Amino acid sequence: MERLFPNDPEARRRRDRVLAGLFLVLLVFLVARASRKDGGVLVRNQEFGSRFLAGDDPYFDPVRGTRVHGPYPPSFALVAAPLSLLPTPFARVAWGTAQALALIAAFVLLRRASRRCWPAAAPHAPVLFAAALLLASRYLLRDFAGGGGNLLFAVLALAGFDLAFAGRGALGGLPLALSLVLKPNLAPILLFLAFRRRWSALASTLVLGAALFLLPAAWFGFGRYLDLASRWTGDVIAYTDLEDLGRADLVPAGMPAPEAAMNQSLREAVYRFLRPPGDSGAPDVHVVEASAATAARLARALGLALAALACFSAFRARPGRSETLVAFAFFPLALLVSPISWKAHHAALLPLFFALACEARVRTGRSLTVLLGVTWVACGLLSEEIVGESAKEVLQSLSIVTIFDVVLLLVALFLAGRGPAVR
Repeated sequence: MERLFPNDPEARRRRDRVLAGLFLVLLVFLVARASRKDGGVLVRNQEFGSRFLAGDDPYFDPVRGTRVHGPYPPSFALVAAPLSLLPTPFARVAWGTAQALALIAAFVLLRRASRRCWPAAAPHAPVLFAAALLLASRYLLRDFAGGGGNLLFAVLALAGFDLAFAGRGALGGLPLALSLVLKPNLAPILLFLAFRRRWSALASTLVLGAALFLLPAAWFGFGRYLDLASRWTGDVIAYTDLEDLGRADLVPAGMPAPEAAMNQSLREAVYRFLRPPGDSGAPDVHVVEASAATAARLARALGLALAALACFSAFRARPGRSETLVAFAFFPLALLVSPISWKAHHAALLPLFFALACEARVRTGRSLTVLLGVTWVACGLLSEEIVGESAKEVLQSLSIVTIFDVVLLLVALFLAGRGPAVR
């Protein structure tokens, strides 16, 4: 461990130079890998933006003859339209480069957080960030390759938190608002701002968010854009209110089939444990057969309980380390309560992984280190390449990632309520 965490400043500088070189190689690899991807969400993003610029319904794909991209708000045109102007190979490189820059920004922001909240761990921030990258590696690989941008949206939220914690909440509302209008699955962070009484950041996020949401109407036409927004809102509400997740015929057009093994949301996990599989073909892991309404009510109750616990922790948190831990805990909370949580969405856990790595470094016990190791094995290492396709499907149906989301959330809130410990 002395090689990873040396006390000598010169040894730390040598270590950091090596890690910086490896980080650069990783970024080049990720961008190159993304540039060679075929298909994927980036192509659908470009098609969405192209239809928007042409004045057509961006959700209706004339080739497929159906609606697509239902979970994305019409304000997603803010990035989809510029991407549609580039040839797909250039768009892949540009988007991959933006994601690489987001990783660099994440390191800068998280190192700053370590100096503020974990000063004993701050000299080792490069190693701890490398540990966080390892923990999130499977999610980052998926996000980079597919072009989903989940890392970008999470880093925007992280930048907003950083500014809010520095007393610049009004400015912090801009990256927070941009994150939410592009992809609103991190919306529970608004609850954190409210219960922390970060009123300037909350007000700025809401006002700027409304402005950014309406900005594409200047091109599309205000009335027609509001029609898009109204249809999207209604579809999202209907999708969220679904009870029988095995009934694909109840899913609003353009939304993904809800009962799919790779969806790691809380409601999917509860449904799979309480109901046999519907038309998704997912392996049957149910242990009790309850009605669809009962499963839905239990999932909502669990989600509300976790949200209430996180909000209470936010209200009670002390400035600094405790507040930061609770803020980062809202990332897994958002993934749990969202009706759609693909593996790539979990790239948003990078800040929490870093914070927990810092906690593991400064605490005397090894239980947190063991937990993070088990998390990496269960959620990262046991991929299809290691266990095979059949076992991967079973692990997804068992909602392993969902279970660890809950554990990480609870551990972060527990640590936030404890006093800091220095090794």
